[in-house]
Amino acid sequence: MKRPSRLKIRCVLSGVAIVLAGALTPAAAGQERFRRTPPLPDSFRELKLPEITSIPLPNGLTLSVTPRPGSPLVTVQIVILAGERDSPQNLQHVATLTARMIGRGTREFSADDVENMIESMGGDFSVTVFMDYTVLTFHVLAEHLGRALDVLRLMVLAPEFKDQEVSTVKRVYSYELRELEKNPVLTGRRQLLRVLFEGHPYQASTSSWDVIKYITPKDLQAFYTRYYAPNNAVFVVSGDVDGPAVAREVGRRFNSWVRRSVERPPLPPPPVNSKERICFVDQPTSEDAVIFVGNLVMSPASPDYFPFLVLNQVVGGTMNSRLFMNLRESKGYAYEAFSEAEFFGTCGVFCASAKVTSETIHAAVQEIIKEFQGLASEKFRPAEIEEAKSFLVGNLPLRFETLQGYAARLAQVVALGLDAGHWKRITDSLMLVNVENVLEAAQKYLPAVPVVVIVGNRQWAAEALKDFNLVEVYDSTGALKTNLRQGVEK
Repeated sequence: MKRPSRLKIRCVLSGVAIVLAGALTPAAAGQERFRRTPPLPDSFRELKLPEITSIPLPNGLTLSVTPRPGSPLVTVQIVILAGERDSPQNLQHVATLTARMIGRGTREFSADDVENMIESMGGDFSVTVFMDYTVLTFHVLAEHLGRALDVLRLMVLAPEFKDQEVSTVKRVYSYELRELEKNPVLTGRRQLLRVLFEGHPYQASTSSWDVIKYITPKDLQAFYTRYYAPNNAVFVVSGDVDGPAVAREVGRRFNSWVRRSVERPPLPPPPVNSKERICFVDQPTSEDAVIFVGNLVMSPASPDYFPFLVLNQVVGGTMNSRLFMNLRESKGYAYEAFSEAEFFGTCGVFCASAKVTSETIHAAVQEIIKEFQGLASEKFRPAEIEEAKSFLVGNLPLRFETLQGYAARLAQVVALGLDAGHWKRITDSLMLVNVENVLEAAQKYLPAVPVVVIVGNRQWAAEALKDFNLVEVYDSTGALKTNLRQGVEK
């Protein structure tokens, strides 16, 4: 009987998941008062992160080491500076499929052989593809670090793109994307990104599953040859390790990785949406509607980044945030309502989301937009800013105490070239935010006209959407089907 696979593969298409659940019931007055005036937060644990030491190797590979004394596990990550945005325009998903082939066999060993090598040392290997970069992650006991580096060298320097393995990877990935299209929350979020990234390389990550059938092993080999080079990668090691010793071990094994010329010009940010766009995505099985209202904001390198994190927390980060209290507790329009901010290399995406009944779609959309506009013109209470900061800072240790959370943040900082304010001084960066910073961020980014995406049943769309002037109707794959003017098809 074949042992279960230890290879884990993920493709990050759209950031943090949004939880939409609950019932539309009147809130008790006492509960609402408690949410409006919650108790003072407990003192938070201090977050101490180590320095990131970078060591350049002769072939252009950069080694970044962060010590974690006392940790029994070592995390080894190879960050490739290419993601879904780098997939060819007519061959979306090539970046993801190429990464998924790492570990699916080499010139000397089959996929089963590689899997057995990983299992024999109790290792855990995973692949994650982001918009701007790709991360190959290996968790292993410190005593097996040398063996793990040997296996990684085989996997990364000598992969094979065999027809049978490529067909298997394509089939599995196509199935995953088709399943995503059945989820109204994920479908709505992908449609929002399609519209916001229209005509920009970032749109590649939102294409439908059906383009995968045209991708060949030669396409994957070409992508690998173009971007998988030592001078286009960062080797990241975290654990109870010695930097110089690790540098010698990595250098000895990866010195045969040949430097190549990599053409990857800087990517300009996509333009902020400036005109009204109402998009309806037809999902026949939907009983309620899911709403997304969002636009583009700054990149994580911007000085507005941390004030905007606090702003997002105030707007819709918790159940005592402004959106939740307004749409659910006060107006009764939504089951739940939250906001999210996700950041990429050249921009960020900020959106509010809500789950509502078909009868309250128009009112909920109008109220969300009203909230955005109001935040740009009114003053914030110092107490709510401090509460938001305390929440964010207090949750940092929880995010960093797991191997996965620590490794993911470390890879992001390294891949996007973020400074110490995003790593070692992240607590200070948040605590320095004040009311004026948050108001300035709100005034700078919230007045822009947002894109509205609604996911629901097409059968009740005419009545539910009659108050909107023009509505673009799409299927779950993002294909435009028709337009509605005040609920009537044109």
